Amino acid sequence: ILLGDRAHLIEFPSVLLPPGATTGSIVNIAVHQNVAQERKRDHEFWSLQEDILETFGSHSPENPQLEVRNVTQTSVTLEWPPIKLATAKLRSLDIYKNGQRLAAIPNALNNYSTKLSGLSVDTQYTFQLILRTSAGTYPSNLIRVRTHTIADTSGISVCFANVTDSVLLENAKLALKEMRAKWSDKIQIDTTHFVCTTPAVTPSGAQPTGGVAAAPGAEYQRALQLSIPVVQPQWILACHSEKKMVPISGYYLGVTPPANAGYSQRPQSMSQASLP
Repeated sequence: ILLGDRAHLIEFPSVLLPPGATTGSIVNIAVHQNVAQERKRDHEFWSLQEDILETFGSHSPENPQLEVRNVTQTSVTLEWPPIKLATAKLRSLDIYKNGQRLAAIPNALNNYSTKLSGLSVDTQYTFQLILRTSAGTYPSNLIRVRTHTIADTSGISVCFANVTDSVLLENAKLALKEMRAKWSDKIQIDTTHFVCTTPAVTPSGAQPTGGVAAAPGAEYQRALQLSIPVVQPQWILACHSEKKMVPISGYYLGVTPPANAGYSQRPQSMSQASLP
């Protein structure tokens, strides 16, 4: 039905005519505005708009928050909380060094850390994450980091495996504590050295049977795969004694450490402290 100033003809569907109406029949037609249906339609329309706004317009992706996890002479380990995309789609998550794109973060939805190696000693760097989504680009905070000097041993992060000498192990842990370094029993992203006296998984004092327990442990094999240096505990004592990073070439597993390496100033163990 067309209504307007120039409309003189109203077309009415013949199927709506009453039965028996033919050419020449006079039919009364009444038209009313359905205000209730208009209000219902408008309410449904604006409710839909509000739902769309709440779902897609009220929340946006958040800028990543970059943090420093560990620093050594030649590497920096960075971490961040899980990225929040809201309803946007992830395009990429890239790490930048000194304003230049360095690499893309693999598996960005489930990966929350990265280790950047090959850096120069005692040099300042800036790092930043750039999150690109279907809703736009979101840069992280800018991190300024200076790599350690040779005299700074606080960046050491070791994974202890099988150390057969319990006193030697205790002394090594005390030395790490005094150097403000850290250790764990599992390889982590910031692990710098794998420390043991034997690759076997046999605990200290236990006797291997059938050759199974004496086989290389999973963490030892993983250290080799990740190219993490495998050294003996005497290296930690040498770093503590020399108050600097000591070359590891003389402390690799299987190499006889230098005589009395690190023992002249080694930390006093709890067992030794209890002696009269």
